This record gives sequence, C-alpha cells and structure tokens, in this order.
Amino acid sequence: MTKVMLIKDRNTFNTKWVCNFASQLSHRGYEVVLVSDSYAHSGTPVPIDEKVKKINLSAKTSNPLKNLWLIIRSFLPLEFIRYAKLFKQEAPDVIICYFNRDLINATFKQSHNIPIIMMIHNPPNEIFANVRKGWRKYFTDKAFARANVVQVLMNGFVKEITDVYPDKKVEVIPNQVMEPEVFRNLEQESHVIIHVAQIAKTFKRQHLLVEAFAKIAKDFPDWKVHFFGKVKKGKHQKYFNSLQTEIKRLGLEDRLIFKGYSNNITDEYLHSDIVTLPSFSEGFGYGLADGLAIGLPGVGFVDAPAINELIINNKSGYLVKDVDDYADKLAKLMSDKALRIKMGEFARQDMKRYAPQKIIDKWVNLIERTKHHD
Repeated sequence: MTKVMLIKDRNTFNTKWVCNFASQLSHRGYEVVLVSDSYAHSGTPVPIDEKVKKINLSAKTSNPLKNLWLIIRSFLPLEFIRYAKLFKQEAPDVIICYFNRDLINATFKQSHNIPIIMMIHNPPNEIFANVRKGWRKYFTDKAFARANVVQVLMNGFVKEITDVYPDKKVEVIPNQVMEPEVFRNLEQESHVIIHVAQIAKTFKRQHLLVEAFAKIAKDFPDWKVHFFGKVKKGKHQKYFNSLQTEIKRLGLEDRLIFKGYSNNITDEYLHSDIVTLPSFSEGFGYGLADGLAIGLPGVGFVDAPAINELIINNKSGYLVKDVDDYADKLAKLMSDKALRIKMGEFARQDMKRYAPQKIIDKWVNLIERTKHHD
C-alpha cells in the first residue's frame, strides 16, 4: 500500500480542505499520514477518516515542563531534527507539502530521497513576492529545487512557476467544487447580486462593485447587492468603514448591504440572481465557483487570475475590463432574465469539470507518477 504523508505546519486538524483531502486519499486505498507541527490549535477539529494517521510534532501535553520546552523550542530552528526523525520512522512513499514552510521543513538538512509534491494554493507570484526576498529567497529556492513537481490550481499559474523555476515540472489540479443538492431556479426573480468574500481592499476590491452598481442603480430600483464575508480588524476594518461612508454618500444604504458571515451561504445563493467577484486575483475563487455551480451567471475581471478561468466569457457570464464595463455587463444581466437563465445553466454544467471525483482522480494519477519519479 502506498503511504502518502501530507504536511501542513499549522492548524492541520482544523482545516476542512486538508482533512477532506486526506480522507479522500484514504478512501482511494492510500495509507495517509497527516502531519502538523503546532503547539496550539484553534477551533473544533474537522471530521476525518479514521484510517488517517494524525501526527502533531509539537502537540501540547499534560506535562507542564514538557509544554514549556515545546514553547521554547518553537523559537529555535530545530524543525529539521524532528522532521528527519519523522521521515525515518514513517518512511512515506510520497510527501505532499501544503505551504512553502512545509517544503522547507521537508528538505532543509534532509538526506532522504522521498519524492515531493509541492502544493500552491494562491497565485504563485503573490507567494513568491513574500518568500523570495532577502534571506528567505535562498531557503525557498533550495527547497523548490528538491520538489519533484509543483501543483497549481489553474492553467494561468503554470507560467508564474516556470518563469521563476524554468526546469520545474508543474501540474494543474484545481480545487473541487461540490455539486449542489438544489439548483437556483432563475425563473423566480429575487433581484439580488451576491458577493461572497472577505472584506479586503487590495485583493477583493469591493469598492469596484460599489462604484459599478452606483452607475446603474437608478435604472434598476428593485435590485440590491448582498455582500457576505468577514471583516478583520485593522486595515480591513478601516476599508469597511470607508465603504460604508461612500455608500451613505451615494444614498444606497438600503441597496448595498453588508450581511457579514453566513452559516448557510448555499441558501443565500439560492435567493440571488447574479454572482460577482471583482477580485484583483484569486487562488481559485470559491465565492464565485460555488455561485456558478448552483446556476448563477457570474461577472469578474478579465485580468484577474483564476476568475478569468472560472467564468467562460459570454457563456457562463462576463469578464470585464474596467468599472464602466463592469456596470454595463451587470446591467445587461439585470435587464434580461432569459439571458440570466441561459448563462446560469451553462455555468452549472460547466462547473462539473471540478467535480470531486474528477479532481481526486487527477491527484491519484499525480501521486502514482511522482512515486515512480516519472
């Protein structure tokens, strides 16, 4: 039986995606070892297949003295010692690393020849901007040299890897999009545009949706925009306050509505007519993908990585070039129910390319090829 070790340094057992992925590999017959190296966890552990072996290299214990040592050790560069011991004890056939730090831990001062798959969950250029500067560049480049293959989520990200590491093998495996149990019936109009994402100026750019809607609001008095997403403290809170101020200035407080976090976002999609995500970039863009999968036409920006692959322009929605174009395409959808129905149906069918079975099949294929160093 092939043994796969999945490493995510922090909060592994509370991460839904990681636990679901490990469970799926286990269901496909792999012996899975899920590794964390974190003294404390937040939140409630996520359900996981009972056959998955969970290892926390720095788990809090009932011994106060040992706990003190674990805290002190967290400030010391000793990770390579416990990872070397881990690899020797577990002897996995393939290692999968979640973050850049995990790849460094799997390779720094390690003499093993276990093949490694490096996951990239965000646009590579954004990651490299942080981890390939100063002294971190040396360790990152050394680590990536040891990775047998780099996995990215979208086709557009391949070049971002090969521009930095020209000889690196890159594999495209997107995230999974679950097929909803119920689909949106767009014959029944709600006159709601839905936006699902954390409130953040630089990458999520909710202000562009505010600007675009303001341009057409008077022509569509029955329509509203519902924003769903958390607001973190600090600069994000300041940005949120500025959005509220601008909306008040526009006199659109009852039409541009921030609804916070939803525990049942599926129900919100089912009461919306259009999904939009004006992000600067996304690693994948679940806030858009889930809306498309439920049968909503989408609108996003043509130069936004991931967004410009999730939306098929003029078929499942529109890819726009600027705020004026954004307003124009929203208006086009808002004024034409038949168009919304047509594009929504195309979107629903198109999202089947991200069906869980198809995606896990790609992972099984990659693991098998990597195991044999193909």
